[in-house]
Amino acid sequence: MAVIYRITNMANGKYYIGSADSFARREWQHKYELKRGVHKNPRLQAAWDKYGAEMFVFEVIEELPEGADQLQIEDTYLIKCVGQPDCYNINPSAELSRLGLKHTEATKIKTSASRKGKAAGENHYRYGKTVAPEVREKIGATQRGKPKAAGRKVSEEGRAKIRANIEAGRSHMHWLGRKHTEEAKAKLQKPVFVVPDGIMFPSLTAVLQHYGIKMPTLRRALLSGEPLKKGKLAGYVFTYGGVNPQFTETDKILLDTPAST
Repeated sequence: MAVIYRITNMANGKYYIGSADSFARREWQHKYELKRGVHKNPRLQAAWDKYGAEMFVFEVIEELPEGADQLQIEDTYLIKCVGQPDCYNINPSAELSRLGLKHTEATKIKTSASRKGKAAGENHYRYGKTVAPEVREKIGATQRGKPKAAGRKVSEEGRAKIRANIEAGRSHMHWLGRKHTEEAKAKLQKPVFVVPDGIMFPSLTAVLQHYGIKMPTLRRALLSGEPLKKGKLAGYVFTYGGVNPQFTETDKILLDTPAST
């Protein structure tokens, strides 16, 4: 079902408007691009990098009837919103979303580098592999009979709670009353080696506390295995260490030293 959707930054109330034939698919595309820093909307990308994924809510604001002109309806929203200080959209027409806009040379190089050799030919993670019939049947069985929801909607009461927690510095309150699984605890306690400092930290938490960085930044660095490209730790590499690492006295002192601000 075609829909008009909104991406809202709960930290400041700013938003992005769009339309899609499949809300779930479009939400996935947005997050995929935003996490990799290659989203076509630089304003939304900058906000995502600044506030973090947990601050953004994706929701359907209008379900479109069969046969409706999706882009024309989206344009009615954009005409009203584009130009307002709280709107991330740039152009007032969905069909001309990049009209008159050009990528900088730096952006072109970054996008090109991020795509070379990935998901292509022999480099694709599923190259030469096939899904067994029993696996296909298992996947299908888990989906049969499930209603295809048009998208998640956050109530006004829910929005108010999120805003209140953010303003009070309690953005973590969505975890109140919940506990990590033993598997998650084991992962959080996994040793992490940091280059160029040469320190083996006993856990992800220890790394966060020592360097004063956020979990999304550390998670991306661990998954990519590549040096951080910006910020106070540009050039640093974070990798998972071995089991039960033996720390030197210097390491222990460094681990107990508060992060500089």
